[in-house]
Amino acid sequence: MARGSLFSSLFATQWHALRLYRRSARYDARGQQRRAILCLQLAKVISTIEIAHGAVIGEGTVFIHGNGIVIGPGSVIGRNCSIFHQVTVGSQDGESYPVVGDNVIVYPGAKIIGGITIGDGAKIGANAVVLSDIPAGATAVGNPAVVVTK
Repeated sequence: MARGSLFSSLFATQWHALRLYRRSARYDARGQQRRAILCLQLAKVISTIEIAHGAVIGEGTVFIHGNGIVIGPGSVIGRNCSIFHQVTVGSQDGESYPVVGDNVIVYPGAKIIGGITIGDGAKIGANAVVLSDIPAGATAVGNPAVVVTK
């Protein structure tokens, strides 16, 4: 690893947020809930990324410019997703949460709300408000979001 990229990695707060999220999941699996919650709170403080206890985030998922990302407790995010700043993945009623497939790109400011499914390889446009299912490979834009390509 190049010296500059190591230095950059040390200060990439979104990277630290994901590492602390994964560590909290390991603590939770061992029955150490207090440590798990402490990790999530520390991630929130250093990165302004809030990942609720109970969210599932797949391997390879990255936060691009991680500022202001909120992921609700029942949300599921697949593998190799790219999530930009100011994105919310959450619930309207506190019970039903979104499932985001693999290889999805969620652009800045998008809101994915409710018990919906975002298919594999979909793209969610900037500032889109997604309230219904999006098929695999589709692109959704607008408020409320509509599919513009498949």
